[in-house]
Amino acid sequence: MTSAYLIAVFLSLLVAVAELLSKFKDEPFKIIGKNFFAWVYILFNVMIGTVSLYLITRTNLFGTTEYDFIKAAFTAGLGSTVFMRSKFFKTQINGKDIAIGPEFIINVFLETLETMIDRDRALERKNLVEKHMSDIDFSTAKDYVIATILASSQTHSQESTKEIMEEADKIERSPVSDTDKSYALGYLIMDYMGERFLKEMFKNNSERFKSS
Repeated sequence: MTSAYLIAVFLSLLVAVAELLSKFKDEPFKIIGKNFFAWVYILFNVMIGTVSLYLITRTNLFGTTEYDFIKAAFTAGLGSTVFMRSKFFKTQINGKDIAIGPEFIINVFLETLETMIDRDRALERKNLVEKHMSDIDFSTAKDYVIATILASSQTHSQESTKEIMEEADKIERSPVSDTDKSYALGYLIMDYMGERFLKEMFKNNSERFKSS
């Protein structure tokens, strides 16, 4: 039984980490390592997995052998969100269908945590972009940035390459100020290459791209 709980905890932890990795792509491991709300998110998912396993084993849903407990552990660890997100009934709130049951509580809590993580990371991204892009001239730097990203990265697909170029062209055509275009270019760098790449992008030749 102990081994079943360890498996459930480990798998639900992996699921939570994978969800965070998929949603916060520029610096996912930094978020997991330092953000308080990310750890609450992970621990909440672990709790769901543990409670799911308890309910499965208490109801003998899979049986009572050691093998049955292992199956229950995998179900609880990998599918706890499905198992716990059952619905008692649905109602409408402000014209939106809301499921009433464990799903409602879990979704509200997880979405709130995701929002808090996103707000913390958004502030970090804002400060970094303004620090490193405030003196950069967009029109001078744009082609260099795109060429550097595409040439230095070895994992970009044709689709992502097209996306990067289209995003840069969209920034160039936007009616915002040159400073805001430079900031948008900084966010583009972070989205595709991360925080460290932004910090190093203009480190050795910043004078060449400084706005007049």
